[in-house]
Amino acid sequence: MAKFISTTLCLVACILLNVQGENELVPTYFARKYKNGSYIDATIKSNWLKITLHPSSMLLQSSNTATLNVHPSLVKNAQYVNVTWKGVANASADDLIALYCPETSKDNDYYDFFNVDQSSTYSQGYGEYAVRLYNVRTNCEMRYFRRVSSSTGQQEFVARSNIVMFEGGPEQPLQIHLALTGNPTEMRVMWVSGTDQAPIVKFGRSKTELGSVAEGKSQTYTADDFCSLQGKFIDPGYIHDVLLTALKPSTVYYYSCGVTGHMSSIRSFKTAPQIGPDVGFKFIVYGDHGILPAAYSTAKYVFNDVKNGYEFIFHNGDISYARGMEYIWEQWHALIETYASIAPYMVGIGNHEQDHIDDSGKDPSGVKGDGWHPWWGTMYDDSHGECGVPMFYRFHMPDNGNYVWWYSYNYGMVHFIMISTEHDLSPGSRQYVWLQEDLRTIDRSRTSWVILGGHRPMYTSEIDPGNFVVALAFQFLFEDLLHHYKVDLAFWAHYHSYERTCAVYKNACTKDGIVHIVIGTAGKEARWPPYLPPNWSKFRRHVDPYGYGRVTLANRSALHFEYFVNSEEKVVDEVWLYKDN
Repeated sequence: MAKFISTTLCLVACILLNVQGENELVPTYFARKYKNGSYIDATIKSNWLKITLHPSSMLLQSSNTATLNVHPSLVKNAQYVNVTWKGVANASADDLIALYCPETSKDNDYYDFFNVDQSSTYSQGYGEYAVRLYNVRTNCEMRYFRRVSSSTGQQEFVARSNIVMFEGGPEQPLQIHLALTGNPTEMRVMWVSGTDQAPIVKFGRSKTELGSVAEGKSQTYTADDFCSLQGKFIDPGYIHDVLLTALKPSTVYYYSCGVTGHMSSIRSFKTAPQIGPDVGFKFIVYGDHGILPAAYSTAKYVFNDVKNGYEFIFHNGDISYARGMEYIWEQWHALIETYASIAPYMVGIGNHEQDHIDDSGKDPSGVKGDGWHPWWGTMYDDSHGECGVPMFYRFHMPDNGNYVWWYSYNYGMVHFIMISTEHDLSPGSRQYVWLQEDLRTIDRSRTSWVILGGHRPMYTSEIDPGNFVVALAFQFLFEDLLHHYKVDLAFWAHYHSYERTCAVYKNACTKDGIVHIVIGTAGKEARWPPYLPPNWSKFRRHVDPYGYGRVTLANRSALHFEYFVNSEEKVVDEVWLYKDN
């Protein structure tokens, strides 16, 4: 009891030091930057300009000879285009060019803008700048506005670009990704398009013979589905979900998805191995991804690994960091599609997908009120009102738990569990009861290894008062449960750094403890706080930590983990875990 009181006093003291929630920068659609090179945060309203046309704007348009052009006009998803303009009189650095999708949007319904001083020749009335466009299942255009009043901030409309269209039209399959179900004879295929025609997947054992066809269902969501909208909503299109069945385990299949007349290019995947046999496999693990440059670096190396035999991705929270800026989901899905469409992409919820303070009754995870906000926690409004809605619609995880929030599945000789650290984990809670039952019913004669994933870590030595409190609380709430059922390995994220423990239980290295690995290094801004020196912390990396984890299941008794750092293109930490079977 004395130890618990001491720990509680520590919790209270730490909370007093950290009463604010997390604030993670979200890039604008064009990833605009300040002059010092840092990214402009899209979640700050003052970073979005209100366009107000000067009363003389229409009169000035009639005598205007300026032109604006986007090339090419037929664009692939995530392709760079050149924006050129000329003939602009009295141009200034405050002039801007904005993107509109669809092209009929009102002046203030733009996706983003850039100032024309991105081109060194802007003051001469002409210039060129390259931007990246993403297929949002509609046509787009750009508009040039000239600042005509510095006191009122009013603009004059100068020029309208040509119409930009996307290859494949609204029916084009986008954001293709796979998911496991826990059954090695099944594979789930999901994608997005602008049509609600019946989605189909053609598949087969040969690239030239896709003789089997499966049909699925489609759904979508609107801004009204959010607990609150604190950003820029864009139509997500129709999200298609098709389950392939009667497949052979450990077998390569080829597939194409879409609707009749508009099918994707042919891709391939490998089904899961049979559950139980001593057959080795490899997978990738990371958390805290997003769309900043480091996330692109991670995606490049993970794609190479997937092509070289890594069988699926285990992403334990903080996925796109959209936080209400819904164009981010378009950009993030485009980033991962190269490997998520050939290897299953398994996700867990993070604080930036889930946490909210809105008592709206719209949270699809089934919580009441405004979610889980324990007195010792740092669960604030980190999703900016998304409250898990995009995750719920965009991903379909195994159906034995609570959708994307908590679930489990067997893969070969491993039982995988994903939990939500953003939902109640105290004994007797809905999630705790489910987790206890899931652990109790594992057949260790078939799946000798048990690997758990969650977002906020149970063990960390990084000095971050509020989050350190959460780690201590998790140890108090459910460490005994994990230890009792002999979980072997737990992956966490949330901290944008890397740390590996010994096999630890009750803050001491023990033979029957659990190895905890924090791997929140996939791409979000790194942090460099100091560390405490506990003896259970065996390796830490917070200087240029961007990278990810590789796990190799050698057999029923040996597991190999590697931490790969992108900038060094090498493994900087590794460990073998052994068990007596």
